[in-house]
Amino acid sequence: MIVEEMICPLQTAADRDPDGLALLAPHRSYDWQTLHAHVCGAETKLRHAGIGEGDLTAIALPPGPALPILVMALIRIGAVAFPVNTRFPAVFLINILDRVRCRNIIVPYGASISTVHAHLYGLAPHDLVEFPENGRRAAPLPLGRPATIVLTSGSAGPPKAALLSFGNHYHSALRSNRNLPLAAGDRWLMSLPMYHVSGLGVMFRCLIAGATVVFPGAKEGIAEAIPKYDITHVSLVATQLHRLMEDADGVAALRRLKAILVGGGPIPESLMRRAHAAGLPLFATYGLTEMASQVATTRPGDPIDKLLSAGRPLESDTVRITPEGEILVRGETCFLGYVEGHEILRPFSGDGCFATRDLGRLDVDGYLHITGRKDNMFIAGGENIQPECIEAALCRLDYVAQAAVVPVQHEEFGCTPVAFVRLAPDATLDPARISTDLANALPNFMVPRRFFPWPEEDPAPDAKIARKDLAALARRLMDASQRG
Repeated sequence: MIVEEMICPLQTAADRDPDGLALLAPHRSYDWQTLHAHVCGAETKLRHAGIGEGDLTAIALPPGPALPILVMALIRIGAVAFPVNTRFPAVFLINILDRVRCRNIIVPYGASISTVHAHLYGLAPHDLVEFPENGRRAAPLPLGRPATIVLTSGSAGPPKAALLSFGNHYHSALRSNRNLPLAAGDRWLMSLPMYHVSGLGVMFRCLIAGATVVFPGAKEGIAEAIPKYDITHVSLVATQLHRLMEDADGVAALRRLKAILVGGGPIPESLMRRAHAAGLPLFATYGLTEMASQVATTRPGDPIDKLLSAGRPLESDTVRITPEGEILVRGETCFLGYVEGHEILRPFSGDGCFATRDLGRLDVDGYLHITGRKDNMFIAGGENIQPECIEAALCRLDYVAQAAVVPVQHEEFGCTPVAFVRLAPDATLDPARISTDLANALPNFMVPRRFFPWPEEDPAPDAKIARKDLAALARRLMDASQRG
């Protein structure tokens, strides 16, 4: 059996441009040669700690240079890096680590290691990343070797632990860079967390292109960070783009950029049209954890009608649509499977396709359009309702910035659609007006029976819509109005 290997991209970058800027943070910067030395030092420390090939190691650190250093060091020694959300409650985190049989965790000095962590081997980042070694060259990296575990969003249940190879990340970054130009001298803001595949994708894209990863300060917003660090590229979810578009400084900052990659979930049409009209360099994308980030992305210079799609597949013959409209994906970026205990569950068809449970279609130009998700469909009065269809109609109204539709139990119809709407500036919530406007675009059974303002307890900007939480909130609000 032939094992495909390649020279470590970090070694290549250090050889090609040793003095080029690799990582930038408020109080620290690394050129490629220095970054390579710190990764080499971390490798030695990890091995001395008894971590080796195949060992799963969680990384629970705030954003900063230690994260990419440790991820790369773990990958280079053949271990599996598992960046986790530091906001996870301790018991929730331990349950996840137990599910995947993880026994090592890297946490900051002073982090509380409670009794529920007692079976974990804890390591401090300073003891790993602050001992650079110069002069050592990296061994070639097998493309098929497991490299990372990334949790899925959990939009269809508890998060799953997706196992990705080094080759998955490498090919994903390579295809992204061919479509969305990135080169030495460019700077990509780490505006999404590295425990998401989108954040890891930024690291790998910059590593391969020789571009700079920039970590902003803990209290620095995106609008402030872009001019301060001379950012050229940024990845945003719809919530982040919406907030920036509401602020004149945010719009001015975005206009400085070469590229704005927008994805991570549905993007309201009204938001994309506003951003396009403002002259922003937009790239719409569709991706998923199981495909190491991007699957399809729009091309440079695409017109607005194409920006309202999810773009064209980055590689031919990687996207298929079933007769029922489900999106199937496959190819070199497709993950190894889900880790569950000692097993790796491989949910693939005979021809290697993974069923995403997302619904979509390909237009005549080969652009992918996302129409919903199989898990979100519900039945009201015998009619199948795809909430994303209603949300899209709501977001085409010029006074609606964002919308989410959820089902609520109804005695007569079984379920009825209820909508939460985030309004455009200076607009007021007028349910009668919204219902009238929607009646021109949707059949009567799809028009929501109630409209509520977007919840004040807005999720974190990088979070997807928590439909289960919104459905529970809708029930409480409707019960309260009935009692009143």
